[in-house]
Formats: sequence, structure tokens, C-alpha cells
Amino acid sequence: MRTVTSVSILALSVALASAAQAQSASDDPAVSELIVTGEQVRSLEQFTPTGSRLNLSARETPATLDVINSATMTTRGFLNVEEAANSMPGVTSGGAPGDLGNFHIRGFSGTQITILHNGIYVGPSDMVIRPQNSFNVESVEILKGPSSVLYGQGAIGGAINVVNKAPSFGATSMNAYAATGSYGTYALGVGGTTKLRDELAVRIDVSRTGTNGYVHDTDGDSTNATVSLVWKPTDRLDVQFSLDVLSDHPSSYWGTPLVTTDFATNPLNGVVSKAGYTIDKRMRFVNYNVSDAFIKATQYWPQLLVKWRPNENISFENYLYYYHADRKWLNSEAYAFNPTTQLIDRDRFFVFHKQKLWGDQGSVSLTYPVFGMKNQLVVGFDYSHLDFVRSRGFPDGDSVDPFNPNPGLFGPVVPRVSPTKWDDLALFFEDILSITDKLKLVVGGRYDHLDLDRKNFNADGSFNAGSSFSRTFQPVTYRLGLVYDINPYITPYASYTTGQDPVGSNIFIVNAGQNFALGKSRQYEVGVKANTPGNRASMTLAAYDIRRNDVLQAISQEEVVPVGSQRSRGFEFSGDVKATDHLIIDANLAYTDATYRNFSFVDGSGTLVDASGNRIPNSPKWLANVWASYTDVLGLPVDVGGGVRHVGKRAGDDANSLMLEAYTTLNAYVTYRVSPNVAVSLRVENLTDKVFAQAADIFYPTEVILGRPRYWQVDVSAKF
Repeated sequence: MRTVTSVSILALSVALASAAQAQSASDDPAVSELIVTGEQVRSLEQFTPTGSRLNLSARETPATLDVINSATMTTRGFLNVEEAANSMPGVTSGGAPGDLGNFHIRGFSGTQITILHNGIYVGPSDMVIRPQNSFNVESVEILKGPSSVLYGQGAIGGAINVVNKAPSFGATSMNAYAATGSYGTYALGVGGTTKLRDELAVRIDVSRTGTNGYVHDTDGDSTNATVSLVWKPTDRLDVQFSLDVLSDHPSSYWGTPLVTTDFATNPLNGVVSKAGYTIDKRMRFVNYNVSDAFIKATQYWPQLLVKWRPNENISFENYLYYYHADRKWLNSEAYAFNPTTQLIDRDRFFVFHKQKLWGDQGSVSLTYPVFGMKNQLVVGFDYSHLDFVRSRGFPDGDSVDPFNPNPGLFGPVVPRVSPTKWDDLALFFEDILSITDKLKLVVGGRYDHLDLDRKNFNADGSFNAGSSFSRTFQPVTYRLGLVYDINPYITPYASYTTGQDPVGSNIFIVNAGQNFALGKSRQYEVGVKANTPGNRASMTLAAYDIRRNDVLQAISQEEVVPVGSQRSRGFEFSGDVKATDHLIIDANLAYTDATYRNFSFVDGSGTLVDASGNRIPNSPKWLANVWASYTDVLGLPVDVGGGVRHVGKRAGDDANSLMLEAYTTLNAYVTYRVSPNVAVSLRVENLTDKVFAQAADIFYPTEVILGRPRYWQVDVSAKF
């Protein structure tokens, strides 16, 4: 079935690309778009909607904003959003199939990182987010620090916004993409935009990715289709309808178990460190899941956006959406080496989601002077209604051979059902006041009234009153920022932002034992944004201090304990420079000091652990990326480039007894432009075949997720 689908999409890609080429040639050859290769210098004047509703540029926004666009993603060969986000300053990801949106930013992860789709929040990232094919995406934008003032509860470490490609009223254009690589990896995509009438334009993008997995029998695939239609009857009215459909079956690799050092005859040195434990090379590519394991999801997301500008000083905007998703996990996820039996003890866990969410955002923007000073104000509302049903269970596990595990079957499924409902109505405002031509004050605030109803039922269907509850949350968050233009090229800024989120589990699964008011966070940030005349170079430098108070930290799947606070301090630098007409370098560096305060717990062996001052798991102190590209090598239509990524040492658990060692990986590519419209690339990732631990899951402290070995890829990009 996969082969038929792949061939069909590839045939469709070729047919549409050929049709677009013929149309372009017959209508006006001069309007054909050229294929874009190589890195690009980012403009600070670019509008970045993730940072504000005020239509501010990156320079005007008093916060750190990082953006990667579709051209750069294609140049670097990124097939999904996770790869794209990881190339930006201070970002790492988890890679666990049960937590597909688990990014780590500024010492925070999971539900403290909000992931948005076209600016819309649909739920906690560690439960609802799916792998997103990069082909359908115009940009990935990251706003660092607490963002509750824009997006509601959560978003302490930052917000990641995935923005789809939009229709254009310009010339008809088509683009196609095909790739094949190691471990049976493939990617196919075809898309395009055209003007149906003077007032009507449409865009369609369809993509599919798949892999056999670098661990035995851990294949996965994802199919994504997006359709967007824009009706623009006048210059002052835009109506856009879009539909996003995603179906995926992610890889079921949950990690590689640690074994005792006396058992490992071929240890993988330099990957992890834990007293008495290591990883055995013989187990690196072994899959310990059951034979009937699966992970799958489908989601449908219609959206309607209306923008009306009666005059230059006032505009209205309304965003109506509905989101429907079905997700299923049925796996053996936890693998623990038993020194007595010298077997791998496995668990069983299943969880099913049925989610329905509909919402409406409305706002009005007013431009008017205040005491003779330029001013713009946005006020609005944000309403959403959620119906979410979670069914789960923990059947009995078993034990298997470490080197030749008998996959076995999952066993009987007896679910416990937990429905959650919410009604969330928020009122918000943002304002930018030009105190002088150089100094701007940016402020914002948000008030939420969130009615949450959480119920739990036992496996026999009886109601569990002890863990069920209803509560109303009323968080108030705000942002204050100053932006000062020293000259047209250098702009320092300072800001204070606040955020609120559930103190323990995420808002979908918080139980009666965690029925507390939302935890509070705050961030101080100062920075400077600058570019050179002619925009041959640009840079952003920021320093921050974040504190999150009154935290309940999960130390297992069933237990949480109080933490006094989490604190994260650090700095980030990003810059790109066009060193010559052919050479562009993009570099970023992040330092993060993220620790717990007043945190102690009893571990699985009954030992009291004082974790006060410990490093927060999966948060490296140092993280750096450097990408470079050189175009027209020796005057030929050949581009070369590559990247270096360094991830510092990280803690793998709250006790800091497990450490993930630092690693550096190298990527390289060469691109040949067959014509102005077609480019072929050969890529090699992890060139030195470095063995490294990508992440550890605190719920599964006996295993780690190993990163992908050396990987090659050949791809073809076409644009007409």
C-alpha cells in the first residue's frame, strides 16, 4: 500500500510540475520562479506574527524571535519541523514517540513549550502534537520565554509556531520535491498556488514521508495535505478558508536500555555516564517493542480567517476553527535490565485520545495618537471549547532476551476512561506607543476564565470521585517591553513577561491531587538586534532570567512531588553574514543554566534524593549550530554547504545520576542546479557516524534514546 501511494504521489508530482512548466512557458516565461539554494541573511524588518498581534517586525518586538523559512529548510534538507527547530538557537528535542512535540528551550520542556499551528493552540504539546512535514510549511517561528500573554496557560520556555504556505495572487507557481535516503527513508511532495479569478486564489500542498527506521522494525510514515483558498473582493477585505489533514504512523522506537558494566562486553563509551551502567553496542539496533505495537493518528483542521480594514486606522480580524483528532498508542515502552535474570523487563501501556476542539478569536486594531504620540492598540477575545476523552491502561509486562527478544503480543486491552471538558474565554490587549521616534513602549495583557471539568472512571466503568474534580482558573498575565533605535541598524530592548501553567500535569490530565491554582513564572530579558547597511549581516544577542514557582514535578508516571521553583538563566546569540557574494554563514550559540530549587524526593529504591541545585534534565549548558553555504563553485551551477552541531552534556534524570555526554555532529551537502528550476542534492548527515544520546525520558530512567547514525540522502527540488 505504501509503495502504491508513493508511486502515485510521485507521478502526480511529475505531471503537475510538467503542466505548470507548460503553462508558465506559454503565458510568460519571464515570471517563472528560480529555484532557491544556499543560506539567506534574515531581515530584521520581516513581519513575524508569532511575537505579537500588532504586526510588529522582528526589530520592533521586545523578545527573542527565531525564524527558519521554507527555502532554508529545503536547502538544508530538513524533512520535518523537528529538524528545522533543532537548527535554531538553544533548541533540542526529545525524539520519543509518546512525546512527539517535546522540545527543550531555556531549561523548560514538555507542556512548558507551547506548539502552535498558524498561531492556534490546540492543547499541551506533549500530548497533541504530531510530526509535521516541512514541505507544507512556509516557516517555523520560535518566540522565547513566557508567552502566556499571547497564547494562554503554558508557554513558559517559549512558543513554536508552524506556519503553512499561503495562496498568492501573483503568477501561477508549482513546486515538487522527492527524496530517498538511508534506512528506507523517502519523502515526496507536490504543491502550488494559482489565481482562479482576480479576487480568488488557491494553494494546495500534499506531502508524504516515511522510513524503515534505523532501529530494527521501527518504520513510520506521515501524510499531510493542506488546502487554502483566499477570497479578496476588495483591497480591504480578505477571507481565507484552509483545511489541514494529517495522518501518521510514527516510529515505535522508545529507547535503548542501560545495562550493568559487568554485563556489557562491548560498551558504547562516551555516550552516557551512570555509576555501574552503560550501553552495550550489541543492543544498539535492537527493538524491544511487541510485534503488534502501533502508534497512529489522524487529525482534521478546518479554519476560517476574515480580515476587514474599513480605513487605514482600524481593522477587524476573526479566526474561527475546528480541530478533530484521534490518536492511539499501544506499545511496550519501558525497558529495564534485570541484573539477576540478565533479561530485559518490559511493561505494557496503551492510551487512546479522542479530541474535539472548536474556537473563535476576534480582535480589533486601532491606530490613533496618544498625546501627540503614535500609538497602535489591539483588543480582542479568545474562546475555545474542548471535549477530550483519554482511555488508558497498564497491562502486565514480561521479560525478554537482551539480544534476541521474542516480540510477543501486547495482550488484553481493558481501558480506564477519563473525559475532560473546558470552556476558556480570554480577553487580551496589546499596545505599542512611540514615545519618541526612537523609543517605543510595548505592553500587553491577558485575562482567562477557564472552566475545567475532569473526570476519571475505573477499569470496570465505575466513577472515580477521588481523582475527579471541577475548577475555574482565572490567570492574569502581562508583558512590558521597551525598544530603542540607536540608529537605523542597532536596536537594544528590554522586557518583563509573565506566564502561568498547571503546577503538575498538563491541563488535559491534571487530577484532583493536583487541584491547585496555576503556577506562576516571570522572565527578565535584555538584548540587542542589529544589521549592517545593505543587510549583508544581522544578529541578535539576548540575556534572560526565568523563574517558575510552585511546581509539582513528575518523578514517575503515577507520582508527582513539590518543587520550590525552577530557575533558568543564560544568553543566546544568533547571526548570519554574507561574507562574499557566494559565501553565507549562519551561526548561533546558547548558554543555559537551568536548575531546581528546594526539591527532594524518594526514588524507586527508597532513597531520599536532594535534587536542590540539580540540573534540569535534557538541558545542555552549551549548544551551538553553524551552517554555511557557498554558491557557484568555480563558476559552475554547483553549491556546497554543511553544518556543525554541538550539544553539551545534559542530565538524564532529576537526581543527575544519569548524564548524557556532549556530542558534535557534522552535515554536508552538494547541490547541482540542473536548470534554473531544478536542483539535485546529495547530503550526508552525522558524517562521522557519531554515537550519541539524543534525550532521556524521566518516566523511563532505565533507557535512553540514541540519535540517528550516519545518514545519506538524495533529493530533487523543482519550482516552476
